[in-house]
Amino acid sequence: MRNHRPFTAEVRLHGNGKAPRGGLTGWRFGPDGGFAAAVQASRADTFFPVNDHPSDKATWTFHMKVPEGYVATANGELTAKDGDVWRFEEREPMASELLGLAVVKGTYLYGTGPHALPLRHVVPQGQEEKYGPIAAETAGQIEWAEARFGRFPFSTYGVHIYPGYTDALENQTLSLFGTGWFTRPTYSNTMIHELIHQWFGDSVTPATWQDAWLNEGPAVYYAAVWAEEKGGEKLADKMRTVYGKLDAVRAKDGPPGRPKGLGGYNIYDGGALVLYALQKEIGERDFDRVMRRWVQRNKDGNASTEDFIAHAVKTTHRPGLDAFLRGWLYGETNPPLEIS
Repeated sequence: MRNHRPFTAEVRLHGNGKAPRGGLTGWRFGPDGGFAAAVQASRADTFFPVNDHPSDKATWTFHMKVPEGYVATANGELTAKDGDVWRFEEREPMASELLGLAVVKGTYLYGTGPHALPLRHVVPQGQEEKYGPIAAETAGQIEWAEARFGRFPFSTYGVHIYPGYTDALENQTLSLFGTGWFTRPTYSNTMIHELIHQWFGDSVTPATWQDAWLNEGPAVYYAAVWAEEKGGEKLADKMRTVYGKLDAVRAKDGPPGRPKGLGGYNIYDGGALVLYALQKEIGERDFDRVMRRWVQRNKDGNASTEDFIAHAVKTTHRPGLDAFLRGWLYGETNPPLEIS
């Protein structure tokens, strides 16, 4: 814009997520007659016109008109409620893929996290006793993560548990979970996975879709660390299994840093294996510094695989890490690794 003058563009759009569409929609409808948004990776355009790319982050304001008997959820903080219109503001930059709109028959539950962080959760109406204690575990999980990465990067957090969804998703400031996760004794591993994304993927967002291992690798890695601490599978055993599978996955789907598509084993478990190999190469102390400084230096921004390689070299003062990480991230086969 000439002279850098601010302007407002208004675009009117009507849709309900049920019209025929060539691709997948981000709308998830539940048995309560409501819906929740699950727009990752490129489905935010089923809600509104948007440049749906992770590099284009913005702050957001949502106005949601809600029928009687329902509640609204959205990213950020509820700043006003005027009759049936709810207003939410997400003041920290957010990529469109992290949209977390919902209108459901739910109940808000509140708590406080470390440093007086406001927590708000939404659970199915009438099931507060069942899901309230699960949501309350979030404060301790944040404390565990903050010991590794520093302060939580946003002004609020919570979990939305919804029977109309079957997966788990790291919508910024309000992670979305299907109720099915909580029939498993290992449900906290999934809660940790989505919480770690608030640092890796939400606060520090990939520059391109091909950098998605920077989201999923840390989430899988630290969820595995958590699981071992809670008496579950040992991290080394998990990584040994991944190491045995990843060569075939590299050949079919591409290496972790150059995937042929999104959502594959190469990005998730393969990305975690890259981090495990890095930790074994440089030691736990330097590894912790690399990961902590990564999210602190890139807070609210975008970063690429090349940025991570340069960051690891600079943080550890080890030039040889450039070739080491390139082998793991871009190689056609796994480099040698001793897992014990």
